[in-house]
Amino acid sequence: MTTLILLVLSVVVLFTAAGWVSCRLARRLEARYPPRGVFINANGVRMHALDLSPARPAASGQPTVLLLHGANLCCEDMRMSLGERLAQRLRVIVPDRPGQGYSVTGTGPVASPAYQVTLIREVLRDRDAGPLIVVGHSFGGLIALRYALDNPDTVAGLVLINPTTHPRPQGLPLFQRAAEVLMKPLVTYTLLPPLSLAMMKRISARIFRPETPPADYAERSRLALALTAKRFAASLEEYAGLRDQLIDHVPRYGAIQVPTVIVAGTADPVVPPQVHAEALAQAVPQARLLRLNGAGHMAHHAHADTIAAEIERLADAVAERAAPSRAEAAERS
Repeated sequence: MTTLILLVLSVVVLFTAAGWVSCRLARRLEARYPPRGVFINANGVRMHALDLSPARPAASGQPTVLLLHGANLCCEDMRMSLGERLAQRLRVIVPDRPGQGYSVTGTGPVASPAYQVTLIREVLRDRDAGPLIVVGHSFGGLIALRYALDNPDTVAGLVLINPTTHPRPQGLPLFQRAAEVLMKPLVTYTLLPPLSLAMMKRISARIFRPETPPADYAERSRLALALTAKRFAASLEEYAGLRDQLIDHVPRYGAIQVPTVIVAGTADPVVPPQVHAEALAQAVPQARLLRLNGAGHMAHHAHADTIAAEIERLADAVAERAAPSRAEAAERS
């Protein structure tokens, strides 16, 4: 009996200490990496976003580029890979998705793409942005697709980078099964963040494989922020609900009626193109599949120039299509 009591007390002490360390780490990281964007009240939910504009105003008719980051990341991942490059000539908005970076989760189901889209749409309304080229990476690709489905009048094109779009035929992937087990707050808010932070270099290498992350990736992307308890919990909730969301969305992809570029890293082990990108290219009427040979999951870093050129080409096409309408409006006035 005494042994059992000591064991229980030891476990309590362990989790209490881990929770204290987790909270302390979060405070230190938030002090080290303060928000660099603007805060928007989106239906009562505080959202954070970067609004990057070129030194010279964008050419008339050019759309705004909306960049949506993947899971376990924040807006800085998209900023360092594509945002700063695109902002040389286009307006770019990069929100922290709900629950990540400095955007809070709110009271809705963060695993729901529809819920995330309602909040991101309010960010864009507040910033008076549009029409849009929506760019999404990984889980952000699913959010981009949902944004186009829910807002067809404001989306002029899509660029999807290794998007998560279809359920795996063999069932739940390991990370999703683990998410369902580890969703317990006792673990999420105690042991997971310190352990994940200790393994940050290994995590970076794993998500980039078979390619190599930039030497300054963890620092510039603020990866450590995503590994704090509340952000980790939001990511785990996304993972836990992912399969059901994918099953619900697959039948709707054919309704997307805008030019869509699907970028597929042929060596992506996280979101295999055979399951996701290639299947999506068959479902979306105006889709074009761009295969990047040997590219991994984080293709928007190693192949940023290629992907940025695709986004700019799509933006220019949108501006050209809009030119006759602007000319007709000028004649009528």
